Amino acid sequence: MTDAQIPQQSKEAHILLASAGSGGGGGGDVHKASVWPWTTAGGVAGELNQGMDTALRDLSHAHDGIKSGTAGFASAAALSAILGGWEARLSAVRDECKRLDGDLKKAGTAFGENEVQVKASFQATGSRINDYNKPWTPSVSKAGK
Repeated sequence: MTDAQIPQQSKEAHILLASAGSGGGGGGDVHKASVWPWTTAGGVAGELNQGMDTALRDLSHAHDGIKSGTAGFASAAALSAILGGWEARLSAVRDECKRLDGDLKKAGTAFGENEVQVKASFQATGSRINDYNKPWTPSVSKAGK
C-alpha cells in the first residue's frame, strides 16, 4: 500500500495508552498501576491448569474401553494412535498454566512490594522538594542586633 492509498485519518492517527486521557500531559491519577491484573491472571492460569487436569482424566477415561470390542476397526486404531499426541499437548498446556499461575502471582506480589517502596521514595523526595518551594525569609541573628 502506498501513502496515496492510506486514508488521511489513518495518517494522522495517534497511539494512546488505554488508561491515558486524551488531554495529554502527565500528572494526576490517570496512570495508576495495580497488582490486580497480575494476581487475576495467575488465578485464571491456575483454573486453566485444573481444567487441563480434568480434560486429561476425561480423555483417558473415554479411551479406556476403545481397544476391547473394537479390534480390527480402523477408526479405533486411529483414535489410539492420536491419543498420545493429544495427551502430550494437553499436558504441555497444563504444565505451562501451572508455571504461569505461580510466576504471575509472584510478579504481582513483587510489583505490589515495589510499588510501596517507590511511593515511599517519591514521598520522601517530595517533602524535600517542598522545602525548596517555601518562600525564603532571611534569618535574623540575635548577635547582629
